[in-house]
Amino acid sequence: MSSPKPLRVVIVGAGFCGLTAAIECKLRGMHPILVEAYPGPSSHGDLLDFVRNAGRVFDSWADGKVGRRLASVAVNKAKVLGFYNADNEHLRDDPWPQATDFQYVYAGHRGELHEIVYDYAKEIGVELQFSKRVEQYLDTDGERGVVVRGGERILGDVVLACDGPRSLARSQLLGLPESSVSSGYSIFRAFFTIDDKMRENPDVQELLASNEDIVRCWVGRDMHGFIYTWRNGRDCAWVLTHKDDTDIAESWSEKAKRSDVIHYLNKQALPRVWHTFVNITPEDRIIDYKLVWRDPLATWLSPSKKAVVMGDAAHSHLPTSAQGACQAVEDGVAVAMCLQKAQGDIALATQVFERIRFNRSHIIHQASISTREIYHQHEWTPALIKQHPNSLVLPFYPWITEYNVFEDVEANFNKLAADVKNGKKGNIQELALPAGGDYEEMYFKNGVSK
Repeated sequence: MSSPKPLRVVIVGAGFCGLTAAIECKLRGMHPILVEAYPGPSSHGDLLDFVRNAGRVFDSWADGKVGRRLASVAVNKAKVLGFYNADNEHLRDDPWPQATDFQYVYAGHRGELHEIVYDYAKEIGVELQFSKRVEQYLDTDGERGVVVRGGERILGDVVLACDGPRSLARSQLLGLPESSVSSGYSIFRAFFTIDDKMRENPDVQELLASNEDIVRCWVGRDMHGFIYTWRNGRDCAWVLTHKDDTDIAESWSEKAKRSDVIHYLNKQALPRVWHTFVNITPEDRIIDYKLVWRDPLATWLSPSKKAVVMGDAAHSHLPTSAQGACQAVEDGVAVAMCLQKAQGDIALATQVFERIRFNRSHIIHQASISTREIYHQHEWTPALIKQHPNSLVLPFYPWITEYNVFEDVEANFNKLAADVKNGKKGNIQELALPAGGDYEEMYFKNGVSK
């Protein structure tokens, strides 16, 4: 008797969600087909960080080889994240994860990190269908898959739509209208190499240290920004969240002028070091990315329950969650494990997947707005920090970072599968696992903590 054919998993979008899902499906004996509009790994972006909840996934691949490759290009020699106000007063130091967690924590240039994960997918034989833009999703009993530009059909047994915040899948698979809402903010972003001439500037030297990486954050009214230097001061990235006064396009590559950035620096009177770093940045490396908010979905599943939206397509995080990429990685692992455990019952797998992931990603997704408001809506001073020491932090709580998606799926799949089979009643929040924690200790209003 011949063995059954491997499950064909059509995955749209080769970001970290799609790549993780493809790799985990391949490692579990399935046949993932990764469809991507770009011709290869993306070089877009500046600095991206993965803490332990996602980093443990990378470290599990190839006996730790992928994790070691990520660490080799990472911001892994910083000791603290220093917080400063617009007057350049030092407010507090928050432990930088790499200072204590040398395993499972990776931060670096998004393009380099992405290429390492892409290379591993290619190495293990994931079918990569690149330079193919999806124009239609198919989800019928006769055909399940996608139609790409030119008319080619790529078909499978299940569709995982990891097609990002401007998701076509949300409208075609879930029947939802475009729901983007301006968050009211955009983010200037840049990544470049510091040359010897730049090093001569005293303000640049302030953020360079021998054998140490530097990470600092400045907070002010309606604005906050990070500057990172790493690899012995060779690489630099900075990000500056600001009011979206001009309603820029929603794009990763909206070019910005240096004068635009200086305008906002002057508006909030950010310190001289910011002017220095903006002025040494090659202007063609500065982009302005619109931060668009999308409300939570009522479900991530198509009516057939054999197609599912995931990652940013399901829960598009603002950067202040510090978890968007990590949650996408968790999605990719969980869906692959559920497909394997359901043994061909795709609708069962996707429903269990949604119930494992929904509340956790929802709480973290929603908190990205409230965290930004904490950063922006207070006049931060050393005295205020003493009064509310838990508020101005990166929200890396143990319930977030110590989460193990492998263990969570193993522990809960059978119970949730029984709930699905028995038709347990309730909305998705009631049916899904608890999130595991909250952000209450950060919040305060009118000088009073919650």
